Amino acid sequence: MSKALRLVVVAIVACVCQTNFSGYLRIASIAPDLMIAFLVAVTTYSGAYGGFCVGSLIAMFYDASVGYVLALNLVAYTFIGWAAPLLRAALDNKLKKLKHKSYLEMLLICFFLTLAREVAYIGYLFLIGAEQGMVTVMRALLCSGYSALMVLPASLVLRPIMSWHLRFRKRGGDLKEDENATETHR
Repeated sequence: MSKALRLVVVAIVACVCQTNFSGYLRIASIAPDLMIAFLVAVTTYSGAYGGFCVGSLIAMFYDASVGYVLALNLVAYTFIGWAAPLLRAALDNKLKKLKHKSYLEMLLICFFLTLAREVAYIGYLFLIGAEQGMVTVMRALLCSGYSALMVLPASLVLRPIMSWHLRFRKRGGDLKEDENATETHR
Protein backbone atom coordinates (compact mmCIF):
# COMPACT_ATOMS: atom_id res chain seq x y z
CA MET A 1 0.00 0.00 0.00
CA SER A 2 1.38 3.40 -0.89
CA LYS A 3 2.29 5.95 1.74
CA ALA A 4 -0.35 8.41 0.54
CA LEU A 5 -3.09 5.80 0.91
CA ARG A 6 -1.86 4.94 4.39
CA LEU A 7 -2.01 8.59 5.40
CA VAL A 8 -5.59 8.85 4.12
CA VAL A 9 -6.49 5.75 6.15
CA VAL A 10 -4.90 7.32 9.24
CA ALA A 11 -6.90 10.52 8.71
CA ILE A 12 -10.13 8.54 8.47
CA VAL A 13 -9.31 6.44 11.54
CA ALA A 14 -8.45 9.57 13.55
CA CYS A 15 -11.68 11.31 12.56
CA VAL A 16 -13.79 8.24 13.35
CA CYS A 17 -12.09 7.84 16.73
CA GLN A 18 -12.65 11.50 17.59
CA THR A 19 -16.31 11.61 16.57
CA ASN A 20 -17.39 8.18 17.84
CA PHE A 21 -14.93 6.98 20.46
CA SER A 22 -13.82 10.05 22.41
CA GLY A 23 -17.26 10.50 23.98
CA TYR A 24 -16.76 7.22 25.82
CA LEU A 25 -13.40 8.41 27.15
CA ARG A 26 -14.80 11.47 28.94
CA ILE A 27 -13.61 12.05 32.49
CA ALA A 28 -15.43 14.84 34.32
CA SER A 29 -16.89 15.99 30.98
CA ILE A 30 -13.39 16.40 29.50
CA ALA A 31 -12.64 14.39 26.38
CA PRO A 32 -9.21 13.99 24.80
CA ASP A 33 -8.46 15.38 21.37
CA LEU A 34 -7.66 12.10 19.67
CA MET A 35 -7.04 13.77 16.33
CA ILE A 36 -4.03 15.61 17.72
CA ALA A 37 -2.80 12.41 19.35
CA PHE A 38 -3.01 10.57 16.01
CA LEU A 39 -1.48 13.52 14.19
CA VAL A 40 1.53 13.73 16.51
CA ALA A 41 2.00 9.96 16.30
CA VAL A 42 1.79 9.85 12.50
CA THR A 43 4.42 12.55 12.06
CA THR A 44 7.04 10.11 13.36
CA TYR A 45 6.43 8.12 10.16
CA SER A 46 5.73 10.86 7.64
CA GLY A 47 7.59 14.05 8.58
CA ALA A 48 6.47 17.65 8.17
CA TYR A 49 4.94 17.35 4.70
CA GLY A 50 2.98 14.23 5.59
CA GLY A 51 1.85 15.82 8.85
CA PHE A 52 0.71 18.90 6.97
CA CYS A 53 -1.33 16.80 4.55
CA VAL A 54 -2.80 14.52 7.23
CA GLY A 55 -3.63 17.52 9.43
CA SER A 56 -5.57 19.19 6.66
CA LEU A 57 -7.35 15.92 5.78
CA ILE A 58 -8.28 15.29 9.41
CA ALA A 59 -9.67 18.80 9.75
CA MET A 60 -11.70 18.54 6.56
CA PHE A 61 -13.12 15.13 7.50
CA TYR A 62 -13.94 16.33 11.02
CA ASP A 63 -15.56 19.55 9.85
CA ALA A 64 -17.63 17.62 7.31
CA SER A 65 -18.75 15.03 9.86
CA VAL A 66 -19.62 17.53 12.60
CA GLY A 67 -20.98 20.25 10.33
CA TYR A 68 -18.59 23.13 11.06
CA VAL A 69 -18.14 25.71 8.34
CA LEU A 70 -15.49 27.82 10.06
CA ALA A 71 -11.90 27.09 9.02
CA LEU A 72 -10.47 27.30 12.56
CA ASN A 73 -9.95 23.54 12.71
CA LEU A 74 -8.34 23.50 9.28
CA VAL A 75 -5.77 26.09 10.29
CA ALA A 76 -5.12 24.53 13.71
CA TYR A 77 -4.70 20.91 12.64
CA THR A 78 -2.68 21.79 9.55
CA PHE A 79 -0.32 23.85 11.72
CA ILE A 80 -0.08 21.04 14.27
CA GLY A 81 0.77 18.51 11.56
CA TRP A 82 3.49 20.78 10.23
CA ALA A 83 4.91 21.82 13.62
CA ALA A 84 5.03 18.42 15.36
CA PRO A 85 8.04 17.01 13.45
CA LEU A 86 9.88 20.31 13.75
CA LEU A 87 9.39 20.28 17.51
CA ARG A 88 10.49 16.65 17.58
CA ALA A 89 13.75 17.54 15.82
CA ALA A 90 14.36 20.36 18.30
CA LEU A 91 13.68 18.07 21.25
CA ASP A 92 15.99 15.41 19.80
CA ASN A 93 18.87 17.85 20.10
CA LYS A 94 17.97 18.80 23.67
CA LEU A 95 17.37 15.26 24.97
CA LYS A 96 20.39 13.48 23.43
CA LYS A 97 21.42 11.59 26.57
CA LEU A 98 17.97 10.36 27.57
CA LYS A 99 16.93 6.75 26.88
CA HIS A 100 13.47 6.00 25.47
CA LYS A 101 13.02 9.64 24.60
CA SER A 102 10.64 9.12 21.67
CA TYR A 103 7.61 8.53 23.90
CA LEU A 104 8.52 11.46 26.14
CA GLU A 105 8.92 13.67 23.07
CA MET A 106 5.51 12.62 21.73
CA LEU A 107 3.89 13.29 25.12
CA LEU A 108 5.42 16.77 25.42
CA ILE A 109 4.69 17.72 21.82
CA CYS A 110 1.09 16.55 22.07
CA PHE A 111 0.59 18.41 25.36
CA PHE A 112 1.88 21.73 24.08
CA LEU A 113 0.23 21.55 20.66
CA THR A 114 -3.12 20.60 22.22
CA LEU A 115 -2.72 23.47 24.65
CA ALA A 116 -1.99 25.83 21.75
CA ARG A 117 -5.12 24.64 19.94
CA GLU A 118 -7.22 25.06 23.08
CA VAL A 119 -5.85 28.58 23.62
CA ALA A 120 -6.73 29.43 20.00
CA TYR A 121 -10.25 28.10 20.58
CA ILE A 122 -10.58 30.10 23.82
CA GLY A 123 -9.46 33.20 21.89
CA TYR A 124 -12.11 32.50 19.28
CA LEU A 125 -14.76 32.17 21.99
CA PHE A 126 -13.58 35.45 23.49
CA LEU A 127 -13.84 37.18 20.12
CA ILE A 128 -17.43 36.07 19.59
CA GLY A 129 -18.34 37.34 23.05
CA ALA A 130 -18.66 34.13 25.06
CA GLU A 131 -17.90 34.43 28.76
CA GLN A 132 -14.61 32.76 29.68
CA GLY A 133 -13.46 31.99 33.18
CA MET A 134 -10.81 30.10 35.06
CA VAL A 135 -12.74 26.87 34.57
CA THR A 136 -12.19 27.12 30.82
CA VAL A 137 -8.43 27.44 31.31
CA MET A 138 -8.39 24.44 33.66
CA ARG A 139 -10.42 22.41 31.18
CA ALA A 140 -7.88 23.30 28.47
CA LEU A 141 -4.99 22.11 30.66
CA LEU A 142 -6.77 18.88 31.56
CA CYS A 143 -7.69 18.24 27.93
CA SER A 144 -4.07 18.79 26.93
CA GLY A 145 -2.79 16.36 29.53
CA TYR A 146 -5.40 13.76 28.65
CA SER A 147 -4.66 14.08 24.93
CA ALA A 148 -0.96 13.69 25.65
CA LEU A 149 -1.63 10.41 27.43
CA MET A 150 -3.68 9.19 24.47
CA VAL A 151 -0.66 9.49 22.16
CA LEU A 152 0.63 6.14 23.42
CA PRO A 153 -2.45 4.09 22.39
CA ALA A 154 -2.64 6.08 19.15
CA SER A 155 0.93 5.09 18.30
CA LEU A 156 0.03 1.44 18.93
CA VAL A 157 -2.90 1.74 16.52
CA LEU A 158 -0.77 3.48 13.89
CA ARG A 159 2.11 1.02 13.87
CA PRO A 160 0.23 -1.75 11.98
CA ILE A 161 -1.33 0.75 9.58
CA MET A 162 1.98 2.36 8.66
CA SER A 163 3.94 -0.91 8.42
CA TRP A 164 1.37 -3.06 6.60
CA HIS A 165 2.47 -4.41 3.25
CA LEU A 166 0.28 -6.04 0.67
CA ARG A 167 1.68 -9.38 -0.46
CA PHE A 168 0.62 -11.03 -3.68
CA ARG A 169 0.83 -14.74 -4.39
CA LYS A 170 2.26 -15.96 -7.62
CA ARG A 171 -0.48 -17.12 -9.89
CA GLY A 172 -0.08 -20.26 -11.90
CA GLY A 173 -1.28 -20.29 -15.46
CA ASP A 174 -3.00 -23.66 -15.42
CA LEU A 175 -3.96 -26.25 -12.85
CA LYS A 176 -2.24 -29.04 -14.78
CA GLU A 177 1.04 -27.11 -14.69
CA ASP A 178 0.78 -26.87 -10.88
CA GLU A 179 0.07 -30.65 -10.61
CA ASN A 180 3.06 -31.44 -12.83
CA ALA A 181 5.29 -29.20 -10.75
CA THR A 182 4.29 -30.90 -7.50
CA GLU A 183 4.69 -34.39 -9.01
CA THR A 184 8.26 -33.68 -10.09
CA HIS A 185 9.20 -32.40 -6.62
CA ARG A 186 8.01 -35.59 -4.87
